[in-house]
Parts: sequence; C-alpha cells; structure tokens
Amino acid sequence: MMKRYNYLFLLLVTLCSMTFVACDDDDDWYYDEGYYGHNWRDGDHRGDQPQDQIDFVKMAQTLAGDWHGTTQATFKDNTGKWVTVKYYTEINFTLASASNATFGNGLQNDFEGDNTQATYSRQFTWYIDTENNPGDIIIEYIDPNNVANKYKMVIKYDDLRLNERTFTGKIVAEDNSESDEFDWSYFTSGSAKGVTLTFSGEK
Repeated sequence: MMKRYNYLFLLLVTLCSMTFVACDDDDDWYYDEGYYGHNWRDGDHRGDQPQDQIDFVKMAQTLAGDWHGTTQATFKDNTGKWVTVKYYTEINFTLASASNATFGNGLQNDFEGDNTQATYSRQFTWYIDTENNPGDIIIEYIDPNNVANKYKMVIKYDDLRLNERTFTGKIVAEDNSESDEFDWSYFTSGSAKGVTLTFSGEK
C-alpha cells in the first residue's frame, strides 16, 4: 500500500513540474510599467516585424526613454569639406501624452573626446512615419534662434534595429549634408525596460 502511495506522489510531483516549466517557458510576454504585452504584432510573438505589419504604437513606446552610446557623424564643415567625428551621445525621446501616440519631442547632447560639457545640445521633435515610408523615424532639430527653421533627419526603417535594450542604425539629413551611424543602449540604473523584443527592417 505504501508503495502505491509513493508512486502516486511521484506522479503528481512530475505533473506539477511539467506545468511550471510550461508556464515559465513563455518569455514572449513582458510587464512594463503597468502594461502587459508581447511582441510587435498581435498573434506573432516570434520575430522581427515586416514593414507592412508594424505596430507603430508599440514601436513608439519602445523608442521612448533615455539612450546613450556612440555616434559617428559624417558631415560638411564650414569650409565645405567632409569630416567624420565620433561623439558620445545622450539622447531622450519623450512620448506625447496623447492616446496611442507615435510622436513626441526630445533632447540630444553630443560630447566630443573627454569633454564634460556637450559640444552640441539640440532639442527636437520626432514622429514615426505611418503612411508614406512606414516605420521611418523622422527627427526635426529645432534652431533655438528660429523655431520655424528645422533641420530634418531620417532614420530609415531598413537601417534601424530597435529593442528595449539597444538602438542602432543610421540617421541621414534630408538634404544629404550629414550621415550619422549610431549605437545606443537604453539608459537606466536597473535592468532594461523588459524582455528584449527586436524591431528591425534589416534584411
């Protein structure tokens, strides 16, 4: 009789263990500041999103926040000569408070060499293109001396890779006067926003 109870006990332990493993294995879901979600597209939790199936709201939510890392900028100097300069960048993307927003504003500080004071400090507005070139991130830097004068740069969907931990890609001026390659990490005192959920147009 005791042997029979022992077998039943072992069977129950085995079944419970399988149940817990099955629950823990589903790491596509994550919790982020009161929001439960999963990968970029409802019904598919497994990979990068094709350009025609982008969840723009979740993309904007992942972009929002503070990032830091390197930016290698290639541009024309005052003499018209092409130069390349490497900066340490701290950049913030603030998401607008509107429901399902895919736009906002931000601040970018670029530091050259060992300087503790920013070489450039620029405010900007940003939005994700949801129509003409879906997934492109448009950044318009504001001229402090003339708010109406904006310097427009674009991060093409095909050139970016974005998740809750890293943001890499290339940003190009609309007039092709500048092209910057960047490699940024999400800036936080703790862990990243959540489970790494990759969004990319890279082939």
